[in-house]
Amino acid sequence: METKVPTTDLRVGMFVADLDRPWVDTPFLLQGFLVEDDEQIRELQQHCMWVIVDRARSLGDEYEAPAAIEHPPRFAAPQQPATARPQVETSSAKPSEPAPPRPPPRDDAGRVVNLEDILTQGAGAKRLPGAIVPGMTQEGDEESGEGVIGRVFGRMKGLFKRGASGSAENAAPPPPPQPEESPQELAARAALLPPGIVVQTYRDSVPVEVEVVKAREVIQKTDEVLDKLVIDIRGGHLLEIEEVEEVVNDMVESIVRNPDALMWVARLREQDITTYGHSLQVAVYLTAFGRQLGFPKPQLSMLGQVGLLLDIGKIKLPRDLLEKEGKLSPEEFTLAKQHVQFGLDILASTPNFHPEVIEGIAHHHERINGSGYPEGLLGTEISLFGRMAGIADCFAAITKRRPYAEAVSSYEAMRSLSGWAGDYFQEALVQQFISSVGVFPVGSLIELNTGEVAIVVAHNKVRRLKPRVLVVTGPDKTPVGFPSLLDLLYDPKTGDEKPIFIRRGLAAGAFGLDLKDFYLA
Repeated sequence: METKVPTTDLRVGMFVADLDRPWVDTPFLLQGFLVEDDEQIRELQQHCMWVIVDRARSLGDEYEAPAAIEHPPRFAAPQQPATARPQVETSSAKPSEPAPPRPPPRDDAGRVVNLEDILTQGAGAKRLPGAIVPGMTQEGDEESGEGVIGRVFGRMKGLFKRGASGSAENAAPPPPPQPEESPQELAARAALLPPGIVVQTYRDSVPVEVEVVKAREVIQKTDEVLDKLVIDIRGGHLLEIEEVEEVVNDMVESIVRNPDALMWVARLREQDITTYGHSLQVAVYLTAFGRQLGFPKPQLSMLGQVGLLLDIGKIKLPRDLLEKEGKLSPEEFTLAKQHVQFGLDILASTPNFHPEVIEGIAHHHERINGSGYPEGLLGTEISLFGRMAGIADCFAAITKRRPYAEAVSSYEAMRSLSGWAGDYFQEALVQQFISSVGVFPVGSLIELNTGEVAIVVAHNKVRRLKPRVLVVTGPDKTPVGFPSLLDLLYDPKTGDEKPIFIRRGLAAGAFGLDLKDFYLA
């Protein structure tokens, strides 16, 4: 039941389904949301005279049962442990595209599969074994989500610590848990940093819903600078280091406040940003990666510069080579690899770049087993920034559609990184990268065991397999009129008391869903 409510009468627990003005004229990220605190009420009062409240999707005293219908309606996400949720039937609908296979480091015959073939040759690379579908046994029976995913990431046992799920006394959820770090975890991070660097421990200082407003501005400004940088270099002008430093410093400040927001907006805007926007995403991931490791802000800024500029040499490559669909010839691949040196040549004419930034860019295609390029460096011969950049660059590349390969889901990409750890990438760094970005990164699509599709909107730093999600389709994959928030931390259940968990990750665009249809980023 929807009712018109003056904003002066708003209360926590009400579900706001519509406003008295267009959503785009307000700062609200979600088109339809549950009022969870007084700050949201004040924000609504500042922008609106009245709103439409959906009582059937409200919580607590604000809830009113709808008239009887054949199928129970959806309501806003339960905010308390074990709160029942309307029963839904698991759909037999098939994806519009098959789930991409996981590319492990070796094929069925035990031969090492060259990672650079996968990253640059796409369909022309060796075919790889099919992926296990998370949430299903080999016989096809469902298991608990944590058990299956925990085995998939079995090499990283320390990553999936269980924490207290907590309880909620009222409709509003508690602040996102931020676990205390053990001495062993602190020592593990410190061991990865260069001598003399004091490990920093960052805590989210603002909610993602607040930081996303500033994150939009950072992404827009950074994209504009990157676009100008490309035009200047093509025109024979010198790179403006001051402009790069300014936008990267803004990026660092946003990442420090709450890294989820910038990763979220970068993911949502990936189709809007420039041809060289891949580097923007790498910069975001690298900065968040550095935050996780505990680098101070000056080093975070250097990492952002590495990410933003690591592929700048591709400006010197023919466009038809960059956009070619299918396998590159050996001659074409040799030319493509020269983008690293082309980039270093561009930076050599620009003074005041820190040596660590130059090293990170020079080494981002090197691999610890010596299979990378251009120098074929081994292990710690590769700079720390270079080892980190290789991981972030690889993740950003395989989760986005390229001319020669379809995107894989973020979850599959994490599984791939886990498999490549020890062969191509330093295992301890891969663990830290997964911790920084999340097993199911913010902005990625997932499928619940109910058959519904949801978007990850916030991490849970205590229980990494239980993020906060926005349910955007029914079990039949049809988009719902008003998406509902669901916090998996509180162990929500279906109407017949079956636990709700993530069945699998989905690639961007799965089932024809466009994330921008649900967000105003």
